Amino acid sequence: MSAHSQAIATALRPRARPSLRRWTEREAVFSWLMVIPPVLFLIALVGYPFVYGIWLSLEDRPVARAGVFIGLGNFLADIHDPVFWQVARNTFVYTFAATALKMAGGLALALVMNQDFRFKNSIRAVMLLPFIVPTVLSTIAWMWILDPSYSVVNWFLIHSGLANPGPSWLGNPDLAMFSLIMVNTWRGLPFYAITLLAGLQTISPELYEAATIDGATAFARFR
Repeated sequence: MSAHSQAIATALRPRARPSLRRWTEREAVFSWLMVIPPVLFLIALVGYPFVYGIWLSLEDRPVARAGVFIGLGNFLADIHDPVFWQVARNTFVYTFAATALKMAGGLALALVMNQDFRFKNSIRAVMLLPFIVPTVLSTIAWMWILDPSYSVVNWFLIHSGLANPGPSWLGNPDLAMFSLIMVNTWRGLPFYAITLLAGLQTISPELYEAATIDGATAFARFR
Protein backbone atom coordinates (compact mmCIF):
# COMPACT_ATOMS: atom_id res chain seq x y z
CA MET A 1 0.00 0.00 0.00
CA SER A 2 1.36 3.39 -0.94
CA ALA A 3 1.95 6.17 1.53
CA HIS A 4 -0.93 8.11 0.00
CA SER A 5 -3.33 5.20 0.51
CA GLN A 6 -2.19 4.74 4.11
CA ALA A 7 -2.82 8.42 4.81
CA ILE A 8 -6.34 8.15 3.38
CA ALA A 9 -7.05 5.02 5.44
CA THR A 10 -5.79 6.72 8.58
CA ALA A 11 -7.97 9.78 7.94
CA LEU A 12 -11.06 7.65 7.34
CA ARG A 13 -10.49 5.46 10.40
CA PRO A 14 -12.97 6.41 13.19
CA ARG A 15 -11.20 8.09 16.01
CA ALA A 16 -11.77 6.85 19.52
CA ARG A 17 -13.33 9.53 21.65
CA PRO A 18 -11.42 10.55 24.74
CA SER A 19 -12.13 8.33 27.70
CA LEU A 20 -13.11 11.31 29.90
CA ARG A 21 -15.77 12.39 27.42
CA ARG A 22 -17.15 8.86 27.18
CA TRP A 23 -17.24 8.66 30.98
CA THR A 24 -19.11 11.96 31.40
CA GLU A 25 -21.65 11.01 28.73
CA ARG A 26 -22.88 8.09 30.78
CA GLU A 27 -26.38 8.77 32.07
CA ALA A 28 -25.59 8.00 35.71
CA VAL A 29 -22.41 10.09 35.71
CA PHE A 30 -24.04 13.02 33.89
CA SER A 31 -26.94 12.99 36.36
CA TRP A 32 -24.57 13.21 39.31
CA LEU A 33 -22.61 16.01 37.65
CA MET A 34 -25.84 18.01 37.32
CA VAL A 35 -27.00 17.30 40.87
CA ILE A 36 -23.75 17.88 42.78
CA PRO A 37 -23.45 21.70 42.23
CA PRO A 38 -26.91 22.59 43.65
CA VAL A 39 -26.40 20.09 46.50
CA LEU A 40 -23.09 21.75 47.42
CA PHE A 41 -24.79 25.14 47.17
CA LEU A 42 -27.53 24.06 49.59
CA ILE A 43 -25.02 22.54 51.99
CA ALA A 44 -22.97 25.75 52.03
CA LEU A 45 -25.87 28.19 52.42
CA VAL A 46 -28.45 26.11 54.32
CA GLY A 47 -26.91 22.97 55.77
CA TYR A 48 -23.83 24.51 57.39
CA PRO A 49 -25.66 27.43 59.09
CA PHE A 50 -28.34 25.03 60.32
CA VAL A 51 -25.86 22.58 61.86
CA TYR A 52 -23.71 25.40 63.25
CA GLY A 53 -26.77 27.00 64.87
CA ILE A 54 -27.61 23.71 66.59
CA TRP A 55 -24.02 23.42 67.80
CA LEU A 56 -24.11 26.95 69.23
CA SER A 57 -27.32 26.13 71.11
CA LEU A 58 -25.45 23.34 72.91
CA GLU A 59 -22.69 25.65 74.16
CA ASP A 60 -22.31 28.24 76.87
CA ARG A 61 -20.83 30.94 74.66
CA PRO A 62 -20.42 34.41 76.20
CA VAL A 63 -19.44 37.30 73.95
CA ALA A 64 -15.73 37.40 73.03
CA ARG A 65 -15.04 34.13 74.84
CA ALA A 66 -14.64 30.55 73.70
CA GLY A 67 -17.73 28.40 73.99
CA VAL A 68 -18.05 25.54 76.47
CA PHE A 69 -20.14 22.51 75.52
CA ILE A 70 -23.00 22.06 78.01
CA GLY A 71 -25.34 19.79 76.04
CA LEU A 72 -29.02 20.56 76.73
CA GLY A 73 -28.18 22.89 79.62
CA ASN A 74 -29.47 25.96 77.78
CA PHE A 75 -32.86 24.28 77.34
CA LEU A 76 -33.18 22.55 80.71
CA ALA A 77 -32.40 25.78 82.56
CA ASP A 78 -35.51 27.44 81.10
CA ILE A 79 -38.01 24.63 81.72
CA HIS A 80 -39.02 26.02 85.12
CA ASP A 81 -39.41 29.55 83.76
CA PRO A 82 -43.08 30.45 83.02
CA VAL A 83 -41.92 32.66 80.13
CA PHE A 84 -40.42 29.58 78.46
CA TRP A 85 -43.78 27.80 78.40
CA GLN A 86 -45.57 30.91 77.21
CA VAL A 87 -43.14 31.25 74.30
CA ALA A 88 -43.50 27.52 73.56
CA ARG A 89 -47.30 27.84 73.54
CA ASN A 90 -47.23 30.88 71.24
CA THR A 91 -44.79 29.13 68.91
CA PHE A 92 -47.04 26.07 68.72
CA VAL A 93 -50.15 28.16 68.03
CA TYR A 94 -48.34 30.20 65.38
CA THR A 95 -46.86 27.15 63.64
CA PHE A 96 -50.04 25.06 63.74
CA ALA A 97 -52.37 27.86 62.61
CA ALA A 98 -50.09 29.09 59.80
CA THR A 99 -49.44 25.58 58.50
CA ALA A 100 -53.12 24.61 58.60
CA LEU A 101 -54.17 27.79 56.77
CA LYS A 102 -51.47 27.38 54.13
CA MET A 103 -52.39 23.75 53.59
CA ALA A 104 -56.12 24.42 53.30
CA GLY A 105 -55.71 27.56 51.19
CA GLY A 106 -53.02 26.00 49.04
CA LEU A 107 -55.19 22.96 48.34
CA ALA A 108 -58.12 25.17 47.38
CA LEU A 109 -55.95 27.22 45.02
CA ALA A 110 -54.44 24.06 43.55
CA LEU A 111 -57.89 22.64 42.83
CA VAL A 112 -58.89 25.86 41.07
CA MET A 113 -55.64 26.08 39.10
CA ASN A 114 -56.05 22.45 38.03
CA GLN A 115 -59.12 23.40 35.99
CA ASP A 116 -59.12 24.64 32.41
CA PHE A 117 -60.06 28.32 32.02
CA ARG A 118 -58.86 31.41 30.17
CA PHE A 119 -55.64 33.14 31.28
CA LYS A 120 -54.76 30.16 33.47
CA ASN A 121 -51.02 30.57 32.98
CA SER A 122 -51.13 34.30 33.69
CA ILE A 123 -53.06 33.75 36.91
CA ARG A 124 -50.55 31.10 37.99
CA ALA A 125 -47.73 33.58 37.45
CA VAL A 126 -49.53 36.28 39.45
CA MET A 127 -50.23 33.79 42.23
CA LEU A 128 -46.48 33.29 42.71
CA LEU A 129 -45.79 36.97 43.38
CA PRO A 130 -46.01 36.75 47.21
CA PHE A 131 -43.46 33.93 47.17
CA ILE A 132 -40.96 35.52 44.78
CA VAL A 133 -41.05 39.05 46.22
CA PRO A 134 -37.88 39.64 48.29
CA THR A 135 -38.49 39.17 52.00
CA VAL A 136 -37.12 42.62 52.85
CA LEU A 137 -39.57 44.36 50.51
CA SER A 138 -42.58 42.36 51.67
CA THR A 139 -41.63 43.00 55.33
CA ILE A 140 -41.47 46.76 54.77
CA ALA A 141 -44.79 46.67 52.92
CA TRP A 142 -46.51 44.76 55.72
CA MET A 143 -45.04 47.10 58.36
CA TRP A 144 -46.75 49.94 56.52
CA ILE A 145 -49.98 47.99 56.08
CA LEU A 146 -50.11 47.23 59.83
CA ASP A 147 -48.84 50.61 61.04
CA PRO A 148 -51.31 52.04 63.62
CA SER A 149 -51.11 55.58 62.17
CA TYR A 150 -50.74 55.03 58.42
CA SER A 151 -52.23 51.56 58.03
CA VAL A 152 -54.38 51.11 54.96
CA VAL A 153 -56.33 48.49 56.92
CA ASN A 154 -57.08 50.96 59.73
CA TRP A 155 -58.01 53.62 57.16
CA PHE A 156 -60.57 51.24 55.70
CA LEU A 157 -61.92 50.26 59.14
CA ILE A 158 -62.26 53.89 60.24
CA HIS A 159 -63.91 55.16 57.05
CA SER A 160 -66.29 52.21 56.97
CA GLY A 161 -67.32 52.84 60.57
CA LEU A 162 -66.15 49.44 61.82
CA ALA A 163 -63.57 50.84 64.25
CA ASN A 164 -62.51 54.23 65.58
CA PRO A 165 -59.64 54.45 66.28
CA GLY A 166 -58.04 51.62 64.35
CA PRO A 167 -56.48 48.77 66.33
CA SER A 168 -52.76 48.53 67.06
CA TRP A 169 -52.01 45.41 65.07
CA LEU A 170 -48.49 44.94 66.39
CA GLY A 171 -48.98 46.49 69.83
CA ASN A 172 -51.58 44.04 71.14
CA PRO A 173 -50.26 40.49 71.80
CA ASP A 174 -53.33 38.74 70.35
CA LEU A 175 -53.51 41.00 67.30
CA ALA A 176 -49.76 40.66 66.79
CA MET A 177 -50.09 36.87 66.77
CA PHE A 178 -53.01 37.10 64.32
CA SER A 179 -51.04 39.49 62.09
CA LEU A 180 -47.98 37.23 62.02
CA ILE A 181 -50.10 34.22 61.12
CA MET A 182 -51.80 36.11 58.29
CA VAL A 183 -48.51 37.44 56.88
CA ASN A 184 -46.88 34.01 57.05
CA THR A 185 -49.91 32.46 55.35
CA TRP A 186 -49.83 35.08 52.59
CA ARG A 187 -46.12 34.45 52.08
CA GLY A 188 -46.24 30.65 51.98
CA LEU A 189 -49.59 30.06 50.28
CA PRO A 190 -48.22 30.10 46.69
CA PHE A 191 -45.57 27.49 47.53
CA TYR A 192 -48.17 25.13 48.97
CA ALA A 193 -50.49 25.73 46.03
CA ILE A 194 -47.84 25.05 43.37
CA THR A 195 -46.58 21.97 45.21
CA LEU A 196 -50.07 20.49 45.55
CA LEU A 197 -50.91 21.45 41.96
CA ALA A 198 -47.89 19.47 40.74
CA GLY A 199 -49.26 16.44 42.56
CA LEU A 200 -52.78 16.92 41.22
CA GLN A 201 -51.54 17.10 37.64
CA THR A 202 -50.02 13.64 37.93
CA ILE A 203 -53.55 12.19 38.27
CA SER A 204 -54.88 10.96 34.96
CA PRO A 205 -58.00 12.84 33.72
CA GLU A 206 -59.45 9.46 32.77
CA LEU A 207 -59.94 8.69 36.46
CA TYR A 208 -62.09 11.81 36.91
CA GLU A 209 -64.04 10.98 33.74
CA ALA A 210 -64.70 7.43 34.92
CA ALA A 211 -65.82 8.68 38.32
CA THR A 212 -68.17 11.20 36.69
CA ILE A 213 -69.69 8.51 34.47
CA ASP A 214 -70.22 6.34 37.55
CA GLY A 215 -72.18 9.18 39.17
CA ALA A 216 -69.60 10.32 41.74
CA THR A 217 -70.23 13.72 43.30
CA ALA A 218 -67.64 16.50 43.27
CA PHE A 219 -66.62 15.71 46.85
CA ALA A 220 -66.37 12.00 46.06
CA ARG A 221 -64.12 12.76 43.07
CA PHE A 222 -61.97 14.98 45.26
CA ARG A 223 -61.74 12.34 48.00
